[in-house]
Amino acid sequence: MIKKLYLYIVLILIAVNIVNGNLFLLFSYIRQRDNINKISPEKFNICEPLQNKIVDYTYNFNSNISVSILDKSGDFIVDINGQIPRIPASNQKILSSAFSLDTLGPYYTLKTSLKEINDGILFVEASGDPDFDKSHLEELINDLNSTNYNSNSKLPIIIKNSNTKNWWPSSWSYADRKEEYGAPITKYSIASNASINALNNPIDNFIYELETALRKKNLSKKFFVKAVNENYPIDYISTIKVINSAPLYILLNLINSESHNFTAEVIFRHSVNDWSHDFPNLKYSNWIKDQNFNSDNFTFADASGLSRKNRVTTYGLTQFLRRMKLNRFSDYYFSSFSILGVRGSLSNVNAPVNLKGRILAKSGRLNNVRSVSGIILGEGKIFSIIVNDMDNSTKHIMKILSIVDNTDNCN
Repeated sequence: MIKKLYLYIVLILIAVNIVNGNLFLLFSYIRQRDNINKISPEKFNICEPLQNKIVDYTYNFNSNISVSILDKSGDFIVDINGQIPRIPASNQKILSSAFSLDTLGPYYTLKTSLKEINDGILFVEASGDPDFDKSHLEELINDLNSTNYNSNSKLPIIIKNSNTKNWWPSSWSYADRKEEYGAPITKYSIASNASINALNNPIDNFIYELETALRKKNLSKKFFVKAVNENYPIDYISTIKVINSAPLYILLNLINSESHNFTAEVIFRHSVNDWSHDFPNLKYSNWIKDQNFNSDNFTFADASGLSRKNRVTTYGLTQFLRRMKLNRFSDYYFSSFSILGVRGSLSNVNAPVNLKGRILAKSGRLNNVRSVSGIILGEGKIFSIIVNDMDNSTKHIMKILSIVDNTDNCN
């Protein structure tokens, strides 16, 4: 009787915790929406001494640069070409990664599963885990050694082919598609479909590596790999093995700190539940509008920023970053950014000593494009700087940030 009483108490406590957890998530989301809807509109309260210094510095390349800086009150203290749409490079990830985090939550994982269909037939269901490698593939099939095998013939392990048109966003250049940073975006991936260069055929590579793993595990006499059409119906009976990716809050570091295009694209496709990656995407566009900032001049062509068809404004990006401070997952979001001189894509930038460790930002780089947007730690300033079609752009961005940091007479 006492044991049953204890069991009932435990079950009640579990139920209460589950309900309270869901209520807390719901409450935090409602509070987030309310705070974003009520956020004070940004005003132009230009700090003339600072504005003039940056105007003077950028005089010879004014048409190539946009600079927007918000102070801790939410006022624009610097605005130079802030509303001109420019190619953002990987600053596009500022938007897409926030959408993915807000949609999926920080603990979302990508699953690679081995499932049984019927009559011993198996199916590998993949989801584009960027860290999934050959050792994981061996781990996935390892339990097959202990299964009963009663068939007189080899049994298939099915994987699904995919339309090659969906391997890349349509606006990626063919030159980029050959590079490691432009690897094809597929569910079946080994090491993000890249080594030194992008893989030409990731599905064939997955099949080859799976067949190799079967031979290594002495399973090739029992099983063979069979590719089927992506619309092939699968009705599985049970799951044999599941390998989970790192949680999303860890993958965000790949996306924002390391600026990993494959991960950004895969996570985005999970967020919209659509692997065709067509733009504009209604779900994404509506979410952007719900953030209550000026995105009128934004154009979305991909999630990673590799497309030259993307357009954003520094005016809009600074507003967006201000709103992300109100997001219920803001700590996960901003902690995924690079730190100047410390980690990520900004770790090796030649920057003034006084700025190292004090710039938390997302950087972007393409041919003739350089962008850095983020926060000056300790000052509460939010900034976005985008340079198009100009040499030595990183040096100029660092100089502008140094001017901002060394100008104190802004109230």
